[in-house]
Amino acid sequence: MDYKAIECLRQVVESQGFEKAGEALGLTQSAVSQKIKRLEQSYNSVLLIREKPLRLTDLGKKLNMHFIKVQLMEQALIQESYGDKSLQCLPIAINNDSLATWFIEVISDFSKEKSRRLQTKVADQSQTRDLLKKGEVVAALSDVGSCVAGGQSLYLGTMEYILAASPEFVHQYLGEKYSPKDIHHVPALIFDESDQLWSSYQNEVLGLKEHAGPSHWLPSTQGFVHMLLSHSVCALVPRIQVKQELKDKSLVELFPNKVLKVPLYWHWCGLDSDILNELTDTVVKQAGMSLT
Repeated sequence: MDYKAIECLRQVVESQGFEKAGEALGLTQSAVSQKIKRLEQSYNSVLLIREKPLRLTDLGKKLNMHFIKVQLMEQALIQESYGDKSLQCLPIAINNDSLATWFIEVISDFSKEKSRRLQTKVADQSQTRDLLKKGEVVAALSDVGSCVAGGQSLYLGTMEYILAASPEFVHQYLGEKYSPKDIHHVPALIFDESDQLWSSYQNEVLGLKEHAGPSHWLPSTQGFVHMLLSHSVCALVPRIQVKQELKDKSLVELFPNKVLKVPLYWHWCGLDSDILNELTDTVVKQAGMSLT
């Protein structure tokens, strides 16, 4: 394989430009373009979609991930032989709620070593594992426990989700006495079309056979809290995300004894890599302090 050409392909996407990629690699813009062109000819396939933003095709993603894995193995050998720590960049997949609550501490702690970089892709917890399976990332946080082929997984704990609203919302829409069935008739909030938690909560926790009416969509985890505080919706949120709001009573749990517990698992590809092992250790440590 022409790893120099694959490196050009990767750098073009990271830099979002041929000229910037050339500057990073010490090449001219023309040289970068020619290397990628020859690489595409050798595979008889388009590897780079030349639109804004620049992005890789499915085959381009596979070549990129193969290059990353080769880098990790080379770096492990170099570190073992010489103790040298070159720049190491790991693509990972994380769900929105974890990223908005406890996983930021993982990134902060792990990146204290100057040679480390994390490229975080965000997806629903039911989809992150698929990104690892497709070879787009080297590690992922998922609600699915079974390992991908050639990989490993580790149970971290559960994320507790509660149905929350402001006291003003309760007064306006529910009154003093309400039951789970009343949720059918009040405005609620979900993340997007991939959000399965709201349905799971209604079915598994509230015991509702029919789903509530149409909900607002808002693909912003922080936006959920702002919407709750605007007194216009109720929403299913991680308990740790609204800990302060529950404490100061700006938000309340609608059903304190009805909690959705979502298991979280850490998955990583089966490479003998110190850097991956150190990332896993950091994830386990922070999960132990944040999850139940």
